[in-house]
Amino acid sequence: MSRPPVLRLLIAAMGGEGGGVLAGWIVEAATAAGAWVQRTSIPGVAQRTGATTYYIEIAAVDGGPRPVMALNPAPGEVDILVATELVEAVRMVRMGYVTPDRTLVVASTHRVYTMAEKTLGGDGRADADALRVQLERFARHAVLADIAAAAAAAEAQANAVILGMLAATGALPLPEIALRRAIEAEGRAVAGNLRGFEAGLALNMPAAPSPPPADIDVVAAGLTRLTEYQDAAYADLYRRRLHPFRSTLDPGDFAELARQLALRMSYEDTIRVAQLKLSAGRLATVAAEARARPGDVVDVTEFFKPGPEEFLALLPPAWGRRLRALVEARGWTDAALPMRIRTTRLSGFLRLRLLAALRPWRPHCLRHAEEQAWIDDWLALVARVRDVDLAAARQVIEAAALVRGYGDTLRRGHRNWRMLVDGIVEPMLAGRLPARHFADAVMQARLAATADPEGDRLAQVIHGVAALGQNSSSGVAA
Repeated sequence: MSRPPVLRLLIAAMGGEGGGVLAGWIVEAATAAGAWVQRTSIPGVAQRTGATTYYIEIAAVDGGPRPVMALNPAPGEVDILVATELVEAVRMVRMGYVTPDRTLVVASTHRVYTMAEKTLGGDGRADADALRVQLERFARHAVLADIAAAAAAAEAQANAVILGMLAATGALPLPEIALRRAIEAEGRAVAGNLRGFEAGLALNMPAAPSPPPADIDVVAAGLTRLTEYQDAAYADLYRRRLHPFRSTLDPGDFAELARQLALRMSYEDTIRVAQLKLSAGRLATVAAEARARPGDVVDVTEFFKPGPEEFLALLPPAWGRRLRALVEARGWTDAALPMRIRTTRLSGFLRLRLLAALRPWRPHCLRHAEEQAWIDDWLALVARVRDVDLAAARQVIEAAALVRGYGDTLRRGHRNWRMLVDGIVEPMLAGRLPARHFADAVMQARLAATADPEGDRLAQVIHGVAALGQNSSSGVAA
């Protein structure tokens, strides 16, 4: 007698997300339904770097012999992939567990950034749109939604939401009532988990319509961001700075310029930090991260460690520069004033509110003057490079991400930017280096500075490009 077909399900999660509980619910429901079921777990640690996987095989009991079940998934033989985070789903794709002729993918689109993404000097985040494209390309069908947001809205855990989402696909050979009873049988946070299950059922809906063109979307977001950051006049400056480039760059490059410009114009200063700490959604976000229940008292303590640079940045330019020179001459640049501010207490709230109220003063500050001068120089350089090489202009646009943050991070960013411009861009524009390598040289320098903020890799790239120019000028083939 032939054995019944086996459904093979792989769960990819991260430590602390409840992937084991999710697998337990499925096993419990399958057992209660009288199916053959087997589970294998590879737990990780409770942090972003700890991937956890759970492999389940389910087969109906039809009176025949028990099927032979595997302990581990095999590439090309997974029927359903469930992933609680976007990069974890794509990681399974790259390991060969997702195939276009077989695999249904049920995954969350939210991100929890990897250590590599966090530690790069610039914006090291993976492109979420490109990750989704990979999932949709390799899956037989992909059901994607922001499970973290749905869980927060339902005041539930993400594992319950994704179970409901999986149930809504109809791919599990288990009735919804069996899954609900498995949640109840587990006996912990039953009401919240059932809310999450119902929220997941509601998430499995048709795809939304296509978004508007990227450049329109990015500019609109930039205008909104800068109006909130400063005021409508500042947002209008953003619009005027973009205008000369709209018809001279392709839409993708223009969208990237608009994005980078919005980020640079909303630079991080002490006033901005206070604005963000007081934002309406921050307490809700902290409460959700702390898994606070309705009625719980959430006490938030913010930690600050401003140094001389942050204080001097709020002074008028002339005063700020003179005092900064004095601080540097005395060797006080590493001094700092650690502070703990409880923003949920009146005194802490008022201190941050007072700081955020300095927003009208921002245009008169040293930091503002220096940021605007840098932005104008960057845009002028983009225009010069654009007139010579459009591909290189895109790299100069993206290189703006090197200059970010404050304190030591900002100083390293400015130093690396200056090295890139003086060592690569200006020699290329002056014809001292081979023009055909322009875009690639800027890209390699940008990536080197991003991967190594200390500048050692960048120096090596600049040295290599200079050697290439010397070989070319001496008649050696480049």
